[in-house]
Amino acid sequence: MIKNRLNEFEADWAAMPQVEKEKLNKLKNKTIIVSGHTLARCLCYALIYQSEQQKRNIRVVYVGDCSGFYPECTRSEFFRAVDFNSLSEINEADYLVHTGFCRERSETFPTDFAEEVKRVNILAEAAKRLGAKTVLLSDSRIYGSGKPNRVYSENEYAPVENTDLSSCDCQLLRTIECLWRCQQKGADFFLTVLRTGIVLGAHSGLSSFIDGALKAVAEGKEYTLTNSQKYTFVYITDVFRAIVYSLCGELNDNGTYNAAGINGTASAGTVAAILHDVYGEKAKLVLTDGETERDCAIANGKIINDGCAPAIKLDTALELCVMSYMSGTGDLQLPNTHDGRLDAIQKMQLAYLLEVDRICRKHNIKYFLGGGTLLGAIRHDGFIPWDDDSDIMMLREDYDKFAKIAQKELPAGMTFQSGKTDKNCFYEFNKLRVENTMFATELAKNHTDINVGIAFDIFCHDKTANSALGRKIHLALTIFTRALVLNKWNHRKVDNGSRLQSAVTNFFVKLFPLRFSYFLMNRTISFFKRKKNAKYLYDGMGRNVYNGCFAADILDEVIYKDFEGCPLPVPKRYDEYLTFLYGDYMELAPLSTRLGCHEILLCDIGKYDNLT
Repeated sequence: MIKNRLNEFEADWAAMPQVEKEKLNKLKNKTIIVSGHTLARCLCYALIYQSEQQKRNIRVVYVGDCSGFYPECTRSEFFRAVDFNSLSEINEADYLVHTGFCRERSETFPTDFAEEVKRVNILAEAAKRLGAKTVLLSDSRIYGSGKPNRVYSENEYAPVENTDLSSCDCQLLRTIECLWRCQQKGADFFLTVLRTGIVLGAHSGLSSFIDGALKAVAEGKEYTLTNSQKYTFVYITDVFRAIVYSLCGELNDNGTYNAAGINGTASAGTVAAILHDVYGEKAKLVLTDGETERDCAIANGKIINDGCAPAIKLDTALELCVMSYMSGTGDLQLPNTHDGRLDAIQKMQLAYLLEVDRICRKHNIKYFLGGGTLLGAIRHDGFIPWDDDSDIMMLREDYDKFAKIAQKELPAGMTFQSGKTDKNCFYEFNKLRVENTMFATELAKNHTDINVGIAFDIFCHDKTANSALGRKIHLALTIFTRALVLNKWNHRKVDNGSRLQSAVTNFFVKLFPLRFSYFLMNRTISFFKRKKNAKYLYDGMGRNVYNGCFAADILDEVIYKDFEGCPLPVPKRYDEYLTFLYGDYMELAPLSTRLGCHEILLCDIGKYDNLT
């Protein structure tokens, strides 16, 4: 399997963790023709990974020489390689992706030019014959020799004034795109063009002019960067994201889009500053004037406006690349996140856990560590190293009992938060908050009328129907009523991939007052709370609602596991429970998600900053 061959960095971008599952699921059982160079090889790995690990059954046909591919790729049942002369043997394909000369460099221009033109003509004929929706990748060099402070949109071009190989690459990119547009004109296939910024990808084989600086930072060596203009960078996962959005119809079928990362436009000086902020004195980067890279900055407002916003920030992309140059085979040491506060936040969370444990023992309330906290207890004997929150779970009787006595039992400085204690709060679960602190994610940043202190989440696993049909209806109603509340509260429109379902839900979001929708949601979640002999439970309050239901007896018995040196309760059958939630729960999350599992927009931990 391809997973067994990829290292941690390759597996991260091959897993495409920043691409929504519902978008990737639209590629299930499809056949995709891929052609190109380095970026095409990476895309093949990612598509095969999706087939083998995520069971999406995507058939990949690579056109070209695959001698540089990993053997595990070429041996996969989901992969087939053909040369350009044999492409006519392919009788069926849903999509065609041509990465062309995107981020490649010409060494022998006449030969490269003739070869690329020949490939375009053959691929375009296949696209017409098969009726395959096509995506062409180009890059920011197509805009020419841009002005130093200019950021180029899709219909703006700079002149090509030079005669060096960089200008030849620009002309080649323009020729490839023009040829595709000519072939597509009047033909029965769609063509979307994606122009990338400078693509960064740890262990991808893609190269850029800042690679030397990234390697030098990893090794603590001095390096000189030329700083005289802006560039646009994008991590490889965001390129894949744009490709997937194009293939599944989220972008204009015949449109042209620039693809860039979050805050991806920056000068070499900005890159140096980001690296210094993360790595301190290890980033021994010197800035100088001189001849710069032949590239330009590009604007990505159009693709964002059409619904495909990037997911990877420039600092995260740079950190991944620097880490890929670091030596050592042990666990990767992630840069300290949350502006250096993560250690203190985790110590606060542990204090929460011990207070909850004290209260629950005193009042004979059964609870378990839940979610990522339970996973951390089993896999790490404590917090997941990059996690910044804590979760516990209870059954309904204990959940309601805890809600009644919590505020009286909590120590000074801690508050119990629910829809009853905080009239402006509409979370589907209860929380504990630390007073005189602030901690808000993207979801919570606009809710300044509620307590947004450091939080501890308390979830209830409720009973559900014994019959399969009853469980299905209960689950659907839970998701529906939750959508009414969360979208009304956050002033969002529902878009779940189904126009009819989204339209119906948006109608009721407007029709029902928020407080009424909140009442409906809570009644729906707890509908079966008095049911006797319930055989199934579900997580109606958390993200795991989409996992469906699980056997009620999994949470019958409690055992204790070491968590940061303290014995805390977990389900005796934790293996079954965690497998239900995560599948192979001992496998670490994709690397890029560990660098920022929560996007923290407000963070102030006050007097707790120096916890030891």
